[in-house]
Amino acid sequence: MKAIDKSNTYENIIKELESRGKNMAVLGVFADRAREQGYFTVADKLDEIARQESEHCRALYRIMQEGDEVDTLANLIYCAGQLHASSKRLKDAFAVTARQEGFEYVAGIIEEVAKVDSATEEELKGVMSDLKVGKLYKDGKVVKWQCIKCGYASQGANAPEICPLCASQKGFFRKLQK
Repeated sequence: MKAIDKSNTYENIIKELESRGKNMAVLGVFADRAREQGYFTVADKLDEIARQESEHCRALYRIMQEGDEVDTLANLIYCAGQLHASSKRLKDAFAVTARQEGFEYVAGIIEEVAKVDSATEEELKGVMSDLKVGKLYKDGKVVKWQCIKCGYASQGANAPEICPLCASQKGFFRKLQK
């Protein structure tokens, strides 16, 4: 069987994933705007289309992987790299261009987005480190844990096995930074 990663089909799938990713972002913005204007059924439809786009991306991504499992750590490494590249591009090119063209306010917004990307990259690096050493849900010391599903918070050396508020499993807990 021909390796898909060396084909034009593979390149086409990458282009389609990029396009659908942009569509999902725009649909989210449009849905938020519709909600702000009181058009909740319109927002719901736009959210539905965004969910469908997400599922289509999953199907296309599975084709690219040819059934190979890509683990979470590999995905986190990829995401951190994308955030790093985005932050650099925003700071080194886009904000500079906006400033040169007299759009100081826009340059400031772009730089703030770059800061968030950098901070998120650093958070991901912490998650990757914890995942690598088996400390994603345990710590050597007492830390604060929060359920991302319901917001329940507790302290301990380990995340709760089950959330006492919503009964979600340990995988819904994250360590809160100091």
